[in-house]
Amino acid sequence: MLDHDIVTFIQSGVSITLAGCAPGHMPSMSRGFACKPLENGERIGIVLPRTQAAEALENIRLTGRVAVAFSQPTTNRTLQLKGTDACIVAFDPRDEPLIRKHVDDFVPEAVALGTPEEMVRALLSYRAEDLVMVSFTPSTGFDQTPGPKAGHPLTAAQ
Repeated sequence: MLDHDIVTFIQSGVSITLAGCAPGHMPSMSRGFACKPLENGERIGIVLPRTQAAEALENIRLTGRVAVAFSQPTTNRTLQLKGTDACIVAFDPRDEPLIRKHVDDFVPEAVALGTPEEMVRALLSYRAEDLVMVSFTPSTGFDQTPGPKAGHPLTAAQ
């Protein structure tokens, strides 16, 4: 499912939104700060702030279920990946350049739609000691780009 095009896209200047849901509860979401392929591309990791994502992280601890949307603001291209084996792992400080790259790639996307750069950078500011990574194996994926293919399962060369 995670071909080169998809991996390149989810690591580009996209908006990353991670959601978790405990049984019988409303979903909770958090903004992701970076995406990293793990275990030869079998798993992916999403970096997020522990304090802002507390409810989503608790839901993931309870169920292992996660859904992540990756959306490019200027085109609305959107992919969603879901997993059932999510776990929370410590953030590796050596991954901090991934966050800086993600922010630098995302800023022009948001600025092109009229959001001031300072606001985008403030939204994506963080303290390294507050970061964690959610790691999961994508079990399903969907094209969620608005239009006739929205909701279709991902296939190679999306």
